[in-house]
This record gives sequence, C-alpha cells and structure tokens, in this order.
Amino acid sequence: MKRQFALFLILLITLALTGCGDANPDAPLDTAPHPSSWLADHPGAALATADFADCVNCHGTDLAGRGNAVSCFSCHAFQTSPPLSIHPASWDNAYIDHRDFATVNGGTTCAKCHGGDLHGTSVAPSCFATSFEGRGCHPGGPGVAPHVLDGTYLDPTFHGPDAIADLRVCQSCHGEPGGPGSNPRFNLGIQSGNGTGCEFCHGVNYAHPADWRGILSTTTHEEVQHIREACTLCHGVNLDGVGGVGVSCFRCHQSI
Repeated sequence: MKRQFALFLILLITLALTGCGDANPDAPLDTAPHPSSWLADHPGAALATADFADCVNCHGTDLAGRGNAVSCFSCHAFQTSPPLSIHPASWDNAYIDHRDFATVNGGTTCAKCHGGDLHGTSVAPSCFATSFEGRGCHPGGPGVAPHVLDGTYLDPTFHGPDAIADLRVCQSCHGEPGGPGSNPRFNLGIQSGNGTGCEFCHGVNYAHPADWRGILSTTTHEEVQHIREACTLCHGVNLDGVGGVGVSCFRCHQSI
C-alpha cells in the first residue's frame, strides 16, 4: 500500500512540474512553455477561450505575469488591461501612423516585434521590405525616403517634376495601392498636411495640378512619363475614362 502511495505521489509531483496547472494538463514542459512558432500563433489561441482562460493559468488572472510566465504587457506595451493590441490605440493605420512615432521613439520600441535589427520577425514585417501589402517600405532602411524629409519637398517645384516623371513613386507611400483603373486616392501620410497626403493641396482624386491641360499652363500634362502606367490609374485602363474618376483623354486626343 505504501509503495502504491509513493508511486502515486511521484506521478502527482511529475504532473505538477510539467504542467502550468490542473486546468491545463496539456501545457508544454517548463523548459519549452510554447513552440517556436508561438508568437505568430498565439493570437488565435488566446482568443479561443473566453476571458483568455487558457492564458491566465500561467500568466496570471490579470495577465501581468506569474512565476516564470512573463507579463503579456511586456509585448502589448500600450495597454494595461484587455483588449490587447500591438500598436497604440490611436493608430488608425499602422502604415501611416508609425512614422511620427518611430521618429520620436527611435527603433527601440519597434524592435520588440520587428526584431533588433528591424529586419522583421514571424509576427512583424521587415522595415527594409521593398513592399508590404502592396505598399513600399524602406528598402534603404528605416528613416530613408525617396525625398528629403525636412518639409521643403512640399514645394511643387521640388516634388512636381518627380511626380510627373512617374506618379507611382508617390503612390507607393501616399496613395492607395492598385494598378490601372483602380482610381486610388492619394490621401496617405504627410503629417504637415494633416495626414491627408497629396489631397491636402490637390483635392480628392486629383493627383496633379488643377491647371495643366494646355500649353499655356506652367506645367503641362504633355511632360508626363509612363502614361500607360500612371495616367491609367484614374483615366481608365484604356485612357477612355471608362470606370475611371478621370475624364477620357480622347476628348482632346485622337490617339495616345
């Protein structure tokens, strides 16, 4: 009888050492509390049970950590209680809103998810990515843009020629993604323009000067390059205005 009790006691101790608690008998060993893919997989698992029931067993009823289990707020640093998110609650669009934040806070806070070298992790993209969800990032590294960032580029004499050369350069950061016929709005970023992008000066669905149709204009659309790629964004796939917010180019041109 004593032998059976001793075996039972050993089994009980083993279960206590290898699990997070009685309510979670399937928890991994203490030496490997979660699989290597857990950062990417844990959001779905955390939401699978009401009130984070599977998480509180180890991380505490307030998710602030318990024992060797870390606080959930060591990553979800912008909250002190659920619901949890990675970015500040004030961010409507991480692609746009991270810019000023990163400038003020440097890469320290961003590195928690994007990696110490900001080249990305399983849960966050690389800040050096050439594209992310159809938009360009910083192929030359964080803080590097195709133009100067001191505000002088807002002068039409500086950004105008670049936009005319290829409007898609502006689209990658300040416009909605999309190809010919997508009618993208250029309303992203440019904090000095209230975050409304090119529309702060150009108006909605108007990514070029208001007066540039004729030869008497200061800048004319005759200077545009990459017409088939740039102008078709808004003037229709065939530049005939069909499906586009822009007019048909054939009002004036017999062919293009």
